[in-house]
Amino acid sequence: MPIVRYNATNFPAAYQPRLVGWQSLSFTWAELVWSAISVGRAELLHLFRFGPFSAFEMVYRAAILYANLHETNANRLRRSSAYDGLDPSEKSAISYFMGMTLAKLFADKLLDVPWLMHLDVYRAQVGPAFLVGNSRPDLVGQNLSSEWVAVESKGRTNDFDSVALNRAKEQVENLSTIGGAAPVLRVALLAYFDEGTLACALDDPNEHDRRRGKELPNIPLTRDNLIEGYYRPFREWLREAPNIQTEEISNRRYRVGYLPEVDVSIGIEDDLLAGSPQDTVGGRRGRESTEHEYQAPDGLLVRVGELWSEENMRLEPQERHRLTLRA
Repeated sequence: MPIVRYNATNFPAAYQPRLVGWQSLSFTWAELVWSAISVGRAELLHLFRFGPFSAFEMVYRAAILYANLHETNANRLRRSSAYDGLDPSEKSAISYFMGMTLAKLFADKLLDVPWLMHLDVYRAQVGPAFLVGNSRPDLVGQNLSSEWVAVESKGRTNDFDSVALNRAKEQVENLSTIGGAAPVLRVALLAYFDEGTLACALDDPNEHDRRRGKELPNIPLTRDNLIEGYYRPFREWLREAPNIQTEEISNRRYRVGYLPEVDVSIGIEDDLLAGSPQDTVGGRRGRESTEHEYQAPDGLLVRVGELWSEENMRLEPQERHRLTLRA
């Protein structure tokens, strides 16, 4: 099972001991894939409007993980040789994606925040003026108690970058409220490679007093906006994808589709397909995870196949066993 070492600073006592000092977070590849495909961005919503092309973004996100990471014998995640062969601009894009993915993973496993979305998704509701520049946090979400959080994630190809983390702290503080309510947490996150090994720094900056007197914006976003944008891509894909199957797992009924290019199955609970997600999402159950399957508290299911086995993922991508596609 993969492990990422992280250093957490300045979090309230209620979040300790998991969010104080150096810790290790363990997770499965299924959980990491779930994090990659479900952290919402505007591009994902845009692409899901186009029928047979709707799976491309999910395949692309899973493939980024598969091609650019491998697991060591000590269960740490390292950059792959494929990553090291990229040019600087490509590395920058992959590092940014790693930051987004770890932000979703850490929000879920440490903060009980399964819904995390990029503000660009809500351009029409928030207003384009607020989204110009880099002065605001990229991500907002809600925990299982419907409380708001704001997150700014950064990614770096090499070592810990204090300047980048400080910039993330400034951005995540640059708002007052979301939908009129103050966030219960403002998380600055930096994903980086410590001598090639993936690591993470998290900080909950407490700089409200320093910014007192400065007029800070409210993000006019509602829970309904958040939830509708979060589930829409998966609902649209499962309505049009071929060979959709119904499965019952742990007394939950899922509609499940398969992405053969990356050997990943993705499902959504029936009740989230049947009507308005806003009407059904409030009672989501806890997370259940096995080595190859994640039943997430947001009602999504991610199952990874043999391509993602521990044996395979400990090899460089070019050395891994090829998939025998399902009939």
